[in-house]
Amino acid sequence: MKEINDIIDKLKRHQPLLDKDYHILLHYLEEEGNDREFKEVLSKHWDEVCDNSDLELQAPDDLYYKIYHSALESEKQIPAKRIDLTGWIQRIAAVLFLPLLLLTAWNYFAPNDSQLVDDEGVFVHSPEDEKTRFFLPDGTKGWLQANSSIQYSLVKGGERTVELDGEAFFDVTRIEEQPFIVCTNDFKVKVLGTRFNVLADKSLPVSKVYLEEGSVEMLGVDDTHHTLLVPGEEYMYNRENDRFNVSKGVEEEALAWTHGILLLKNKSLKESEIALERFYNIDIEIADKELEEMLVYAKIQHEQLDEVLEMARLILPISYTIEKPKKLTDGTFTKRKVVIRKTK
Repeated sequence: MKEINDIIDKLKRHQPLLDKDYHILLHYLEEEGNDREFKEVLSKHWDEVCDNSDLELQAPDDLYYKIYHSALESEKQIPAKRIDLTGWIQRIAAVLFLPLLLLTAWNYFAPNDSQLVDDEGVFVHSPEDEKTRFFLPDGTKGWLQANSSIQYSLVKGGERTVELDGEAFFDVTRIEEQPFIVCTNDFKVKVLGTRFNVLADKSLPVSKVYLEEGSVEMLGVDDTHHTLLVPGEEYMYNRENDRFNVSKGVEEEALAWTHGILLLKNKSLKESEIALERFYNIDIEIADKELEEMLVYAKIQHEQLDEVLEMARLILPISYTIEKPKKLTDGTFTKRKVVIRKTK
């Protein structure tokens, strides 16, 4: 661990890492659990290790992946010694698939003209219990909500397209001759370069787009023009009546999840149910239907599930039970289940 501490000290002093440092890191990160530990160390010392001149580094995960890709590139230059990365790749496959790792390594360290990539696709899936940071070959980056996925490709004619299932925040690299289009089951979002959030979960009756900066054009799935958004606006599409409307959005509500925060602001218990299920990777059953329209206000970040439920019990006229996971015939387990009832 001393060698790793020495590497952290170099990062804190903003000293470049040597090939031997990267070699040590690769061996270290191959061990089970060390990747998470290293991320935690970077997060703990973020104010010291962050290089404010590097605009790509906005969070500890950004620096972690940049260091990892540098280690891969360094190792390629040592032909006499090869490291088996199979176990490492398998462990992170739930977060980033191998094609993404290789392509984003090029994106980090190649010149700007590397944005003009070929037609190779990238698929990213986020596990059910955590959000995922992603980097695309064109320089675009963002966050993928838990249990969501994106499929990126550069299609004939130069358009960059992303098929989205779930929720994602995009920070799109501007390339004039290559529009960036997010495709969902309900609509398309066409941009050149901007920052915006898309919620397109098929389990919800309403899909949304919140624009943080820049501008976006909203299209129907048949490419018909719907409207243009300006910063701070939110586009909402109701699948039940096939209608959309644009209103002033609330940035904190739209983007809280990218900071690891679950914000429930005057949401019904039924609406909160879906958000809590995703945040804690659980199943929730509201046993008494009259509770579904009860309004909830909560801001959750580091609290454990039982802490949140106990606080809710003290404030709201509810009781709850938590059922342990059950083993299925195929050897897998169900999620924990929370049953909420009205207080007698």
